[in-house]
Amino acid sequence: MYQRILLTLDRSPLAEKALPHAVALAQACHAALELVSVVPLSDVQASAEYVVYVDRDQEAAQCEEYLRRVQGRLQGEGLQVDATVRRGDVTEEILRHADERRADLIVMSTHGRSGLGRWVYGSIADRVLRHASVPVLLVRASE
Repeated sequence: MYQRILLTLDRSPLAEKALPHAVALAQACHAALELVSVVPLSDVQASAEYVVYVDRDQEAAQCEEYLRRVQGRLQGEGLQVDATVRRGDVTEEILRHADERRADLIVMSTHGRSGLGRWVYGSIADRVLRHASVPVLLVRASE
């Protein structure tokens, strides 16, 4: 059914809620698993309480290390796994990566942190769901 499953990870426990679902599907379908993490280009990260300046090169290196650990663990379970860190707009890069790697399914968790229109599944998941050319499996994650 599926040959290549794209799983989005951002090093958060909430994003990892989708991992068992993607692994189970990959095993059942004998599909390759494509791990992707996207580092935004902006050096400013704002929240309701404060603004933080982020070293994006360091963040990219940490993402690469994290994805390699996950990749190694999953390869140890017999899965074919590729891992990529991309830079840019998170939604656009997820969609671009899915197209470039010819993914047949995108799996991601929902954060649903803020905004009345986003509370159900989060703004990034919402945009991916609306613009993806392949099916999207959203795994509900709660904090």
